[in-house]
Amino acid sequence: MTDVSILAYVPDPFAVQTSRFLIRKPSGERLHVNARELSDFPTPLLTYEMPALIDDLRRLKHPPPIHILDIGDALRLLVGRPKDEGGEKLWNIWPVLKRRFADKIDADLFERLALSRVSRPDPDELSRLLEAAGEALAALWESLASRLRHQGEYDRLTTVEWPLQSAFAYRQFRGVRVDAAGASALLERISAEKYAAYRRVAEHLNKSPTGLNYWNIQPHLNNTDVAYLMDLDPGGQLQSAFEMAATASPFAEAFVSLMKAGRDSSIVRRALGGSDRLFPIFHVMGTVSGRILVSDPYLQQLRRAYRSLVAAEPHHRLIYLDYAQFEPGVLAGLSGDAKLIAAYNDGDLYTALAEVLFGDGAQRPVAKRVFLAFSYGMTPDRIAIMLAGEAAANEREAYAAKIATFFEAFPHLACFRISQQDALRADGHVASLFGNRRLRTTTGEHLSLKEQRWALNQPVQSTASLIFKEALNGIIAEFGAEPVILPVHDAVLLQFPDDERFDGRAQRASEIMVERFSHRVPGVRARIKAGAFNE
Repeated sequence: MTDVSILAYVPDPFAVQTSRFLIRKPSGERLHVNARELSDFPTPLLTYEMPALIDDLRRLKHPPPIHILDIGDALRLLVGRPKDEGGEKLWNIWPVLKRRFADKIDADLFERLALSRVSRPDPDELSRLLEAAGEALAALWESLASRLRHQGEYDRLTTVEWPLQSAFAYRQFRGVRVDAAGASALLERISAEKYAAYRRVAEHLNKSPTGLNYWNIQPHLNNTDVAYLMDLDPGGQLQSAFEMAATASPFAEAFVSLMKAGRDSSIVRRALGGSDRLFPIFHVMGTVSGRILVSDPYLQQLRRAYRSLVAAEPHHRLIYLDYAQFEPGVLAGLSGDAKLIAAYNDGDLYTALAEVLFGDGAQRPVAKRVFLAFSYGMTPDRIAIMLAGEAAANEREAYAAKIATFFEAFPHLACFRISQQDALRADGHVASLFGNRRLRTTTGEHLSLKEQRWALNQPVQSTASLIFKEALNGIIAEFGAEPVILPVHDAVLLQFPDDERFDGRAQRASEIMVERFSHRVPGVRARIKAGAFNE
């Protein structure tokens, strides 16, 4: 796929001037095309800032080409770093692309034009700049393709990531249908929940919590019952810790409720007073582990209680297919722990842990977080503090002992964690079963605590992401892109015509998901839960 055609474009987000598109073929031939001609282009087209292009084409009422590719994911695979380790700066397309222009002034001007930050020059000058951008993008892709091959990421990009890009470009163009009429009632429920949580958090902090989130809450924890969370990494790890601590901490429970209600509120508000469609952006390489992220709005983060917002097209029905215990299944296969594989194949590990810890299988959501926290390196003592609080010493010791005993049954799990840390120390990176490396940013014999955690987290989560993406590609290959509505972590929301073949199609999609799991993790029996999106 090195010989892709190149698309340079200047959008018209304010609908006051004509959008401009230039295609540079592998032969070097340049074609200035209109939106219809672009839409009909039959072979792969590589471009930049693809979400903006899709929005522009929707305004022009022309669908995206069937093979539209974003060079940004090539950069993300090469960078191999998350946002909080400087990844965002390194995968920004503009500094990299501008270095490929023959003239720096042209490069700076074209960036501002493409981002709609400057008035346009006359048509001839704009044509010249588009042609310069086409040459720069072609040169950049040639360089990136060589580096991807050397790093072992080229096949991952072209066979896994790029096929999904085209499919989700189509979904961004078509949008996701929502129940706009029911959005007001949902928002009333969310607002009541948010207000109640807001008052409880304010009472604990003795101040307004406006503007607080998982990234900036730690300086305010000193006088709460979760002050012991102040040394955790902010963001995702802290959020998971808060959700475990919510079983014993009134403050953590209130803060988690406030955060979730605030997120749900912002999503549902987008459906008010407009059409019956939302047009989210799909980031196929949304995280360093390769998870697909959906933004603007963050539909995949909507809680089940409010998922009735998403609606099927007329004469269609939704089906939600979810990998059960996805990460433990991947972890079992990668570690080769026969007892863990058997326990996974025979039952539900999360429910089993919930019964051990709480004597109640209904505590499965909390047990799930405990399982993953321990697997990725958190100690039983630290987890026990979150479950019991700092004050309840006897209860805390009991939790720690139960956690340790539960995981002692799987001796190869600890060995696998150590082997991944050794690999990170020796190679400077760890990866999935098929590319998607995460690179170490430090040197030396000793790994930081954060590095020790992601030394296991990356291969497990990125392999899970790989399996999920290959399953989506399999579903698309069989049914086309139209049925794929929304990826939700390890699950996918599909829609099929509401006819006598609905159950058969849903069953076949489930089978494809199982097949892709078995291909990457043989010996582990994947299970797919099928049901309604809001149950």
